[in-house]
Amino acid sequence: MEQRVSITTTSEATATKTAPHPALRWALWVSVVLALMLIVTFIAGRSGASGAPLDPDNPGPDGMQALAQVLSDQGVDVQVVRGVSSLPEESAQGATVMVSTTDFLSQDSGDDLLDYASAATSLVVLSPADNLREVIDVDVDTRSTTTPTAMSPECENTLWQAGDKVTDGDTLLEVDSTLERDEATICLPPSPGYNAGGARSGYLVEVDNTGAAPTTLAGLGASLTNANITNEANAATGLRLLGSNDRLIWVIPSIRDAGELPPTGLFDVLPAPLLPSIVLLLVALGVWALVRGRRLGPVTTEPLPVIIRAIETTASRGRLYREARDRPRALASLQLATRRRLASRLGLAATASPELVVTAVAGATGRHTDEINRLLVDTNVDDDDTLVQIARDLHSLEEGIPTT
Repeated sequence: MEQRVSITTTSEATATKTAPHPALRWALWVSVVLALMLIVTFIAGRSGASGAPLDPDNPGPDGMQALAQVLSDQGVDVQVVRGVSSLPEESAQGATVMVSTTDFLSQDSGDDLLDYASAATSLVVLSPADNLREVIDVDVDTRSTTTPTAMSPECENTLWQAGDKVTDGDTLLEVDSTLERDEATICLPPSPGYNAGGARSGYLVEVDNTGAAPTTLAGLGASLTNANITNEANAATGLRLLGSNDRLIWVIPSIRDAGELPPTGLFDVLPAPLLPSIVLLLVALGVWALVRGRRLGPVTTEPLPVIIRAIETTASRGRLYREARDRPRALASLQLATRRRLASRLGLAATASPELVVTAVAGATGRHTDEINRLLVDTNVDDDDTLVQIARDLHSLEEGIPTT
């Protein structure tokens, strides 16, 4: 008996004619979607939308887009300035200058802001931070806190009307005793009679000794956000505070206003566009690799130029099993071949399960299924003598069932 052995290889001619692999098409679609996402992200970034708190372009709960839009609708020219270093060359004459917070302001940038606001009608400092004394040069301390209830004004000016109440103050302003009462007017105390004991604190303080225009310190940043602007008289307070003039210069401090800061890591000294550029290059490299990739064609069979006898293959495999002492695998090979031959003789499919073959053989020979299962299925073998004996028993079992 001879056996012709074949090997598998790939046909280069077939590979060039086959259609693109579905996985390659899927990868190309993913690349297109990623490219579209990058384009949309770039356009959104260029559109000016911001997610920073108290930003007039931020539509989120902590932004102030609603107030800025209403001011514009009321005819106020809202000029957004991002960074003190970007203040317009045009004078602030007749305008209201508002700085959204003092967090990023250094003493130098604070001096620049005061110099610019000296010609303005008023200066509004919204949500002052702990550096208020150094930035604005005013004897007022700040304390972050939240008003438990709605506040009623206790000062008389055009900001308020009868029955007005303000909610959601976030910064309590504590006036130093060095400031005379005519230099600092306190409005919006946390509760009625709060300053009766000598304390001088409130969520809105008007001061006149900053060297700039009349200055209003307002710890009402949270009150004027999109989430809280409709509560009580918050909207009316914001419109009167920032819309008293036809022009509003809305200053949003940037990290550059904090002065020279030493770098704390590698990314602090690298150009800002570097990381997005690296990501884009990696995406482009992945797309290029997918496009340039070649799919292997379908396998084809090629006969060997020599004929290998079946007995040689069997003997070689047996020697490998013997050298490896892999008796269970050798026995399993014998059992598989015997089961297939017996299944054919008993009218079963060649792929019939071992249990089905065992049952059929037991019925044909009248022997117990446990004995047949030990011969045809069980691969537990301890030594070579046992393996040889089971092989003989398999041969005897096969001879006992005649070919149909």
